[in-house]
Amino acid sequence: PGTVYAGAVNHVLKGREPWTLDNKDPDSAKTQPANLFEPIDYPKPDGKLTFDLLSNLARSGTNHEEQPSHLRIKEDKASVPHEVSFPEFAAPEQRFCPARVYEYTDGSEAEGVPQLVINSQNCVHCKCCSIK
Repeated sequence: PGTVYAGAVNHVLKGREPWTLDNKDPDSAKTQPANLFEPIDYPKPDGKLTFDLLSNLARSGTNHEEQPSHLRIKEDKASVPHEVSFPEFAAPEQRFCPARVYEYTDGSEAEGVPQLVINSQNCVHCKCCSIK
């Protein structure tokens, strides 16, 4: 069905479809607890077709040396990463960001509670964080 729809929109209607597919719930309402899923074991980069994160970031040419961080957590939501996101959902922000901007510490500095660290210098402006 998706291929037929894409073909109709692109080749017949030329991207000017007169309707919108409704999505009444935000993504966050559809995110399910991590304990319902099996972890995915991804293969290591081979250096030929797939590369490690630092190599990919260097190739992107993105540079943030003199810029203030555009990624922030609202003060009233500061506890959400370590009280909700990490324990309940296994921190999905670590996986939807291709540049690993969002990482969690091992918890050694906060009485065993992992803390969210935002590595804004890694950001490649893909807008994944805007969608979620």
